Amino acid sequence: MTRNAENAFVPRPIQTTTAAQQIAEQIRAGILKGQLRPGQRLPSETDLAAEYAVSRGTIRETMKLLSATQLVESSRGAGGGTFVRLPEPGRVAVTLGESIAMWFSAGTVTLKEINDARAWIERGCVRFAAVARTEQDLAAIYATIEGIETPGIDLERMLEVDLQFHVEVSRAAHNAGLELAMSAIHLVRPFSNTMLMPYLSIEAVASQHRAIYEAIEAEDVERAEAAFERHMAYLDDRRRSALERQGADDVPVADLLTEAHPAFEAIREQVIAPPDR
Repeated sequence: MTRNAENAFVPRPIQTTTAAQQIAEQIRAGILKGQLRPGQRLPSETDLAAEYAVSRGTIRETMKLLSATQLVESSRGAGGGTFVRLPEPGRVAVTLGESIAMWFSAGTVTLKEINDARAWIERGCVRFAAVARTEQDLAAIYATIEGIETPGIDLERMLEVDLQFHVEVSRAAHNAGLELAMSAIHLVRPFSNTMLMPYLSIEAVASQHRAIYEAIEAEDVERAEAAFERHMAYLDDRRRSALERQGADDVPVADLLTEAHPAFEAIREQVIAPPDR
């Protein structure tokens, strides 16, 4: 069998995991198992070095590794020390969203697959929001309605406001699992939304958002879901128009990751920013 020299398997030297990495993994596992609780103070650097029979420098490296993933934080002073913490949900969503984006770029996941997943998850958010929404949630959603209905709004700004609308709806569901999943998907959406820009009617999107909002405000679950389904059907139709020459159902998301929405960083921040309520 002929082997392509460029793609041939080449063994590489084995790298032994450092002591700092092994200690960090033990502490990480302790946090995941609930043996170490958020807010719990870890033993001092000197005590940990003695327990693990390593140098204090190794422990410092361990804490750097854990701090980088927001699993510990340090403070100075009489009551200071190193304490167990958990990453903010928004940051977890960022990590998950970026991992998904890398997975898409390396795999064969199609645009249809991710849009179908998004529809199922967000449908649940809409239904929950119609039951659990607060007055603050309604105000946050309505602010995006006003934003998208601003006279003269351009498509780029509309897509930013559109994303914020869906973020606020997912927050109004008051379900951490659904919100985390939607946040991760929202962080991928700027890559695929750019292609839709020439095909969208701002007036149509604004009208559909308002219909979803009014149903959620009225606490009408079935009406909210029906309004959401009409919105998704419109987006599916526009997406097919954008990809009709490529075969919309078969386009790998990897083909769309070369260019994100121009305001990607701003969108990223609005997704991970904690709600002001």
